[in-house]
Amino acid sequence: MRWPLGTSSSHSPAWTRLLLTGTLLTFSTCSDSLELPSSVSLDPLTEGADAHLPVPRSLDGVLSTSWFRGHEVRPEAMIFSPEGLPGPGHPGRETLDSQGSLIIRNVTTLDAGSYTVVLETRGGRRSATERIQVKATYDGVQLVTFPGNKQGVLRSDLNYSVILQWAALITPEPVLQWTFNGRPRGTGERLIVHRLSMKDLGTYLCLAENSQGVYLSQPVTIMLPQADVEPTEPAPISRNPPLSLSGGSAITLIVAASVVGLVLVGSVLFTFIRKLRYLPSLPPIHSAPQGTELSLQQD
Repeated sequence: MRWPLGTSSSHSPAWTRLLLTGTLLTFSTCSDSLELPSSVSLDPLTEGADAHLPVPRSLDGVLSTSWFRGHEVRPEAMIFSPEGLPGPGHPGRETLDSQGSLIIRNVTTLDAGSYTVVLETRGGRRSATERIQVKATYDGVQLVTFPGNKQGVLRSDLNYSVILQWAALITPEPVLQWTFNGRPRGTGERLIVHRLSMKDLGTYLCLAENSQGVYLSQPVTIMLPQADVEPTEPAPISRNPPLSLSGGSAITLIVAASVVGLVLVGSVLFTFIRKLRYLPSLPPIHSAPQGTELSLQQD
């Protein structure tokens, strides 16, 4: 019985794992399995399109359908189980149609590769392999990096290894060349920077060239976890900065200064007048008798 996606089942997670394990053991021990011829190769898809991987129509009496990523039937590669349940290899964009065909929405270059469908029929187990090709665009192919990058920035400590990998499928197969800050750095689909040092910090880019044209990857810049920020020299500060006022503040200050000045002048005048009032009076000056003056002249 197939359960539609989005519905809950009564089986516990342990029972589901047991069911998946039993299904895989059945696949691996069944002796009457036959490989079906692959369907006509799908046309290369553009990033953002939907991929449709059909189930072979030449078989009757199909009991169940399961999908795996790659050529091998492995538990970690299961996309959908025979019951229609998502497996460990289900990244969230895959669905099944009513015929059991696999639909992948918004494909990227990372979705390119092989997919295996396993059919349980009345005549035994059958399997077929489909392949998706995703065209790289001139807008920039996303690189797979370790450690992962965020918006084209990869942060890593020194003395650790960094891996950059081209993941796009292009036909005919291109020649890949890596650049570092605009200078050649290596060839091949994978670039490994061993024991990262200060001289390895910068921007990396991969160029893919074939008979159809030249494709560029999105740049990846390797930086340290904490960017070194040079301290800025502080601006000189005057010990006695001038005070500048304008508008209403200046008028208020002038009025206040004038009032204070008048009060000081008034206080000084008041104190001076008060002191004059309380000075001791001098004794009057008496004139000498006239006879005394004449007697002095005669002598």
